[in-house]
Formats: sequence, structure tokens, C-alpha cells
Amino acid sequence: MPISQDNTRILITISKELKEKLVIIAKKEGRSISNLCSKIISDYTKGKEE
Repeated sequence: MPISQDNTRILITISKELKEKLVIIAKKEGRSISNLCSKIISDYTKGKEE
């Protein structure tokens, strides 16, 4: 799936255990894992800017 010119992709390596936890959280919130990770990173960076 192509991404918009305003976005970019990154590659990260995480443990299988962490991925499974993210899958559970994403399903509960009706999100994809990618969208959940994007939100987590966005919230984290906003907290660091304040």
C-alpha cells in the first residue's frame, strides 16, 4: 500500500512478547498495530516537547 508524501516508514525490531501485547491493545482500541505505534510515538514526543 502506498503512503502519502507527508509520511515515511521506519523499521523497528521488538520482542515477540511486546508485539503480542501491542496486538491485544490495538484490537481493544480498534486500531492497527502500526496506527497504535504511531499514536504512542506521537504522544511520547508531545510529552517531551512540553
